[in-house]
Parts: sequence; structure tokens; C-alpha cells
Amino acid sequence: MSTLMQEEDDGHQGLGRATLLRALVELEQINPDGCVVLRAIRDQNRVITDFEFIFSNDVESMKLVQPGLVVGRRLSEAVPPAMNGRFAIFCQVVETRQPVKSEVYYPHCWFRSTVMPFLDGIIVRFQDVTALVRDELERKARLEREQSSRQEAEALVRNQAGQLQAAQEKLVQSGKLMVAGQLATGVGHEINNPLSFVTGNLHVALEQLGALSQELPPPSAERLRELTHALEDARKGAERIRTIVKELRTLARSSETHTGPVDVGAALEFSLSMAMPHIRHRAQVVRRLERVPRVLGNESRLGQVLLNLLINAAQAIPEGDATHHAITLSTRVEGSQVVIEVRDTGKGMSAEVLARIFEPFFTTKPPGEGTGLGLPISRDIIREMGGELRVQSELGRGSSFQVVLPVLDETMTPVVAPPVVKQQAPPRRRVLIIDDEPSIGSMMKRVLGRNHEVKVVHSGREALALLSADPGFDRVFCDLMMGDMTGMDLHAELARRQPDYLPRFIFMTGGAFTDRARAFLADASVTSLDKPFEPVTLREMVERLPPGGKGPDSR
Repeated sequence: MSTLMQEEDDGHQGLGRATLLRALVELEQINPDGCVVLRAIRDQNRVITDFEFIFSNDVESMKLVQPGLVVGRRLSEAVPPAMNGRFAIFCQVVETRQPVKSEVYYPHCWFRSTVMPFLDGIIVRFQDVTALVRDELERKARLEREQSSRQEAEALVRNQAGQLQAAQEKLVQSGKLMVAGQLATGVGHEINNPLSFVTGNLHVALEQLGALSQELPPPSAERLRELTHALEDARKGAERIRTIVKELRTLARSSETHTGPVDVGAALEFSLSMAMPHIRHRAQVVRRLERVPRVLGNESRLGQVLLNLLINAAQAIPEGDATHHAITLSTRVEGSQVVIEVRDTGKGMSAEVLARIFEPFFTTKPPGEGTGLGLPISRDIIREMGGELRVQSELGRGSSFQVVLPVLDETMTPVVAPPVVKQQAPPRRRVLIIDDEPSIGSMMKRVLGRNHEVKVVHSGREALALLSADPGFDRVFCDLMMGDMTGMDLHAELARRQPDYLPRFIFMTGGAFTDRARAFLADASVTSLDKPFEPVTLREMVERLPPGGKGPDSR
């Protein structure tokens, strides 16, 4: 009886399923979305083991999802593994009666899938959202490109801003050096004029005292020698002042870019003398200098680099323990290159710091003590000279910087000693001195007056009148910068009136601090003499006749 009733119920349910399925077919045939109905297949324990396709509409999306789908086939037979992986989801919907939504990707197309319970199975609807997804993906890609472009632009702006700031710092540095150059030249001119007659007069006094000490009895000569030693110390002090002024002017010219042969040893000694106030209370200086060829570069800019390296080396060493620390300077030849090395026994650098020391504005110094531009600028200067700046460092052991520059001369020119010539009395010359500083004229007359006829005038106009009336001067020393008439103006006037006089002229300068003066001295036809000068140089210039100049036999 129960079996008969079960069969009757199954018949009613089958009729109901058939009716629903027919209604679904009529509805879904006009639906643009894909639709498939699957019936759950259970085992004897009512566990779902598979699904059977009982309906699929024939829209375009279903052809993409499952081409050639055959109603009556099972899920495990009819669909690819990607679809078969959704078996668990299908079972979940059947058992829980809760729909599940997801997105399914097939090659070149996207579907939005909705799985809903239907009788003892499921309905799966597929909505083709390829166009929507592509639009969204394109929108996201466009946003990513825009963001990437914005980030690249921001990075470019930051980089260019950094480069601009570095360039501005270089300009500021060049401006400071230019101002320093103008100041050093102007102050140097004012110092060199009085320094000229100080050193000259000291030289004359020492010469005369030396001769006098030979004529006096021993007690008086001994007292005279003490006076001579005092004057000699004064002369050395004056010489030191002259060296300092010269070095300041050399350093201030580091903004100039012209190149030429550079004596590496001289550049290193110059930089060391400027850095010694920073070094002497921190470290001993050890020199290991080989004789090396000249390099092609700019002496003042190379001096700027070496000065920066020396000051950095000093600042890496603590104060007050100079006996236990050293800064070692060495020069050597490696192949076709000259290597200048500055090595210190300071605190050294970690690998992280070493990797960044040439970055503009990177510094480990306290705020206000460093701009972080010294090493980047130094490297740029050396690269402009065709060289490179190397560095090695070990934390706690010290650092070594090597300036590597190409050799200018492949072979060293041997130094030939000048032939020994028997000293003869110099020929007597007529010398004219033109300087608006009376003490300089007096000093020069003392230096030259024993062997030559010396005339001193104190203005350019007075000299012009004298030269017009007297063409017989063998040598003329003329100050470059005078109040009433400059040496340049006198030169121009003589070029018009008495051009034959010009080869006899030597223009004295304590520092050319105007563009016109620098251009004038750069003229190859102009002979110049820097103040303060050595008396021996002054005498040699008088005794050596200029090309086409006069001599005693020509008067």
C-alpha cells in the first residue's frame, strides 16, 4: 500500500517538475542571459554524487560557456575541470537552499554567475559582463597609468629640484668664491704695496749689514749678527704674509674653468698650507710624495678639491690627540695616471654612509657645519678634468680618498743644472720707476741704485712728460693702478706716441682686481711683475735687456 502511495506521489512530483520545466523553457528562451538547469543525482544514502543537465537555453553566452552542451549528460562528463571545480558550490546551494553569486572567467570573456536552488537541483544563470569588466579594467589601468605617470612626474620634479638646488648651491659657492676673490685681490693689493717696500728694505738692510759685519771687530760684529737675525726673522714673517695673500688669490680663482699643465706637488702643498689650521691640533702630516708628471687641469680648482679632502680628513679625527693620528699624503704614477691620495686615521665610514657620500646634500655633520655638497662638487671638478675620485673607508679605521688624473707629459723632463758662469759686474742701466707709492720708489732705488742710474716719479702724467723728453731709459717699471693715470692708460698713450718704448716696460701689480686690468696683463706683449717681489728678480730684469731694448752701447 505504501509503495503504491509513494509511486503515486512520485508521479505527482514528476508532473509538477515537468510543468515547471516547461514554464522555465518558455521563459528562458527569450532571456538574453545564459541559463542551465541541473538535477542533483544522489546515492542510496541521499548524498549528491553528480548533477545532470536537464535544460540549457541556446543563447550566445551559453555557446561560450559550454559549446555543444547535451541535455542528459552529467556534470562530470560534459564540462571542463574549471566548471567541475564548482561542484561543491552546487551541492551547497541544493542543501542550504541559498543562492550564491560569483564571477567566472573564460578566455576573453567574463560572466556573472548566479546559482539558485530549483526543485532537487539548481538553476545557473550566466550574465555576460565582458564589456563592463573590460571597461572597469581599462578604467583601473588608466588610473594606474595616471598614478604611475604622476609618481614619475613627482620623482622627476624632486630630482630636478634637487639638481636645481645643487646648481644653486654651486652658484652660491661660486659667488662666495668670486666675492672672496674680489676681496682677496683688493685686500691683497693694499697689503702687497706696503709689503713690497717692507721686504725690499729688509733685503737691502740685510745685505748692507752682512757687508758691514765683515769690516767690524768681532765684538761689534757679534752684536750686529743679532740684529741681522732679528731682521731675518722679520723678513721671513713678511714672506709668510706674501704667501698667504698669494694662496688666497689662488683659491679665489677656483671658479675659473681654463685648463693647463698643473704641478700636482705644488697644488698639494698649497692646499696643505691652507688646511694646516684645521690639521695641526688633530694629526701629524706624513708625506710620501713621489715625483710625478704634470696633469692637465685647473690648478685652483684642483687645490679646492684637495683642500676639501684635507679638511674632511681633519674633521674625521678628534681634537687633542695629534700624536696618535696621522694624515698621510702620497703621490704616485699608475700607468698613464697620476694618483693623489689623502689617507686619515679617523673614525671612518659605515658601508651605508659610504654608499651615499656623493649624493648632493647628504652629510653626517651636525646642522650648520656641512652642506653635503663638498664631495659631489669635488667629484664633478675631477670628472671635468678627465679623472675620477675614489674612496675606501672602514668604520673605526679611517678613510682614503684618491684623486686620479690623466698624465699630461708621458716622459719626465730631466732637470738640467744651469751652467756656472763667472760673475761679472752688471752693465750700468738707466732705470725709470713710476709708482704713486713713494716708499716703493725709495725701496727700489735702494735696491738698484748701487749699480744703476735710477729715476723715480710718482704719477703717470709726470712719467709721460719725462719719457717724451728723454727716450734713453733702458728699463721702465710702472705701477698698474695709479690715481691720476693708470699704467694701462700710459701704455695706450705711448703706443700712439712712442711705441718703441713699450718693450722696455714692466708693469708692477699688487693684484689685478678689475676686468680691464686682468685683460691687459693677459696680453702676451705685456711683461708684468707681481708685488711684493724679490730684489734679485728686480735686478735680473734690469740687467736682462728686453727684445729690441736699449743698452749702454746704444746710447
